[in-house]
Amino acid sequence: MTDASLPKKRTRLNPFAKLVLLVVFSVLVILVMNVVVMVAILAFVVAATLVFDSRGAVTKGIIGFAVAIFVAQLLFNESGETLARIAVVSIHKEGIISGILISGKFLSLIGMSWVFVATTSPSALSNALTSIGMPYRFAFLPALSMRFVPVFRIEYGTVREAQTTRGLKLEHNFRGLVRSAKYTMTPMLVSAMSKVNSLAASMTGRGFGAFPKRTMLNPQRLTRWDVMAMLLGLGSAIVVFWLSIYVRVSGVT
Repeated sequence: MTDASLPKKRTRLNPFAKLVLLVVFSVLVILVMNVVVMVAILAFVVAATLVFDSRGAVTKGIIGFAVAIFVAQLLFNESGETLARIAVVSIHKEGIISGILISGKFLSLIGMSWVFVATTSPSALSNALTSIGMPYRFAFLPALSMRFVPVFRIEYGTVREAQTTRGLKLEHNFRGLVRSAKYTMTPMLVSAMSKVNSLAASMTGRGFGAFPKRTMLNPQRLTRWDVMAMLLGLGSAIVVFWLSIYVRVSGVT
C-alpha cells in the first residue's frame, strides 16, 4: 500500500497544521446550534470537497443516512410550534431545526475528514508528527489509518461484485441494505485484516520500533505560514461560534 493509491491533490500547508484545523473546525461544527450558520458551514464544506476533488465522501449511502436522520427528527421530534399535520403525523418547528442541525453536522464532519485525507500524504503526516516531537511509533499510526482507507473501499467493492456474481440480490431498500451488510462486511473485513497482518509482519521484519529515534528523508517542519494559518483558522472558528450565539440570542433560528 503506497501513497499512490490515495488522492493526488495536495496543499503546501504542513500536515500537522491541517490536522489542527480539522480538529478546530470539527469542534466548531459540533458546538454550532444555529441553522443559518450550520447551512453556511455545510455549503463551505461541500465547496471544499469539489475544489480538492474529495467527492468520494458524498456517496449515496452517506447522503441517504443524512436524509434518514432528518426524516427521523421531522417525524419524532414533537417540541416547538406545530407547522403542519398530515394524518397522524405532525411536523414541528424544532423537528425541522434539529433535523437540519444533526444531518448538517454529520455531512460536514464527513466532508472535512475526506478533504483532509484528499490533501494529505500519509507519509508526510507521519513525518510532520515526528518533526514536532511525537515518538515515531505513535506518529506512524494515523498514517497507517489513512493508508488503509482506500484498501477497505477496494476490498468492499471486490467482495460486493463477487457476491453479486454468485447470485446475491441486493435490493435498494432496507432489506437489501441488511443483506449487503450481512454477506459483504465479514468477507471484506477478513480480507482487509489479512493485509493488516501482512503489513505488521513486514514492519516487524524490518525492525520497526527497534530504536528510540529514526531519521527522516523529508522532515515536515512548521513554518511561520503554518502557524499563521492555524491562528487564522482558530480565530475564524471563534468568530463563527460567537456569531452563531449572537444570532441565536437575537431570536434568529
